Amino acid sequence: MYLANAPMDPRSVVRWLRRPHVTETLRGMATGALPVDHSSLDQLQQRPATRYFRRLLIEAQVLPNIHVLQHELTLHVAAVAATLERPTGNKLRRFYRWDVLPKLHRRYRDRDRDLSNEAFIGQRGKLAAVVRFLTWMDARGLAVSDLDQRTLDHYIARVKTREPVEHFVRWATKTRLTGDLATNVRAARNTMSNVTKEELWRDIDLLLNGEDVELEVRVAGLFMLLYAQILGRAVSMTRDRVDATGAQVTVRFGVTPVVLDDRVGDIVRRHLSAAPRRGYAAGESSWLFEGLSPGAHMTAAYIRLRLTELGIRPRVSRETRMNLLSMRMPSAVVADVIGIGNHTADRRKSKAGGIWSNYPAVRR
Repeated sequence: MYLANAPMDPRSVVRWLRRPHVTETLRGMATGALPVDHSSLDQLQQRPATRYFRRLLIEAQVLPNIHVLQHELTLHVAAVAATLERPTGNKLRRFYRWDVLPKLHRRYRDRDRDLSNEAFIGQRGKLAAVVRFLTWMDARGLAVSDLDQRTLDHYIARVKTREPVEHFVRWATKTRLTGDLATNVRAARNTMSNVTKEELWRDIDLLLNGEDVELEVRVAGLFMLLYAQILGRAVSMTRDRVDATGAQVTVRFGVTPVVLDDRVGDIVRRHLSAAPRRGYAAGESSWLFEGLSPGAHMTAAYIRLRLTELGIRPRVSRETRMNLLSMRMPSAVVADVIGIGNHTADRRKSKAGGIWSNYPAVRR
C-alpha cells in the first residue's frame, strides 16, 4: 500500500502520519500485520478523527468506497449493545437491524446516498434514548417481555425524550416481544407556516446582491428560496446536475432541467469556478457543495446556520415557496421540476389551494 501513488496533497499526508493511531494503522497495513480494508479502521475508536482518516483513505483509493456514516452507525450500535446485558443487547441489535436499518436503506442507501450528518446525529440520539430505557429496565430486573402498561407509563411520564422509546415499544409489540401496549402517536408537523412574499423577496435580494456572503451559501440559499429545495438535498447535489457550458445555466433538481435566471446563473458559474476548499487531495470533487472532510459534501447545518445569521428562516421560507409553486403550477410539473414525489406534490397542492398559471420568474 503506497499513499504516494494516490493524487494526494503531500502536506496532508505528512500531517496525518504524525498522528499515533494513523501511524500505527498505516504501518500495520503496509507490513501485512493488518488487512488493507475497513476492518482495520473498525478497531479504532470511532470518532470524527477516525472518520476523517477513513474518508482520506477512500479518497486516495486505498480503501473501497462505502457509506461511511451508515457504517459508523452500525459499529456504534454493536459497541453499545455489547455493554448491555446479553438478552437486552440482542433486542437492541434486532431493533436496529429489522426496523431502523431498513428505513435508512430506503431513504439513503437505495438512492446511493450516505446518511446526512443530521440524520446520523439524530439516529444516535434516538438510539441513546432507547438504550437508557433498556438500561432502566435491566436495573429493575425486567425483561422486555415483562413490560406492562403501568411500567411503561411510569417511565414515559418521567423522561423528556419519549418518541424513540414509544417507537421501540411499538416495534416490540408488533414483533410479539411484549404484549399489546398503548403509546402516543406523534402529531403531524404543521407544514403550512409561512413568511410573507415581501420577506421572501427581501431574502432573495439579499443573496443575489450579498457579495460579502460565501458563494456556496448564496447558491444553496437561492436554490431553496426560488426552487423550494430542501437544504439537505441541495448540499448533496453533484456537479453533473449543473450545465454551465451554454449561454444559460441549467440545473436538474428533478427530471427536467431548470433554466436559471441570468443573475442566479452568474452566481452559480462563479461558485463552480471558485478554488476548492479542501487541502487533502488534488483534482475536482464531484460534489457541487464540497465539504472539508474527504469525499464528503458540505453539511446542511452549516448552510442553515449561515442563513439564519443573515436573518433568513430556512424552513418557513421553503414552505412559502412550495406553497407558491403548488398554487401556480400543476402538481405533476412541481414534482418533475422540483424533484419531489407525485403524491407529495398532490398533497401540497390540495393544502395550498389556488390555481396554477406560469412558472414564477426571478425578479430582476
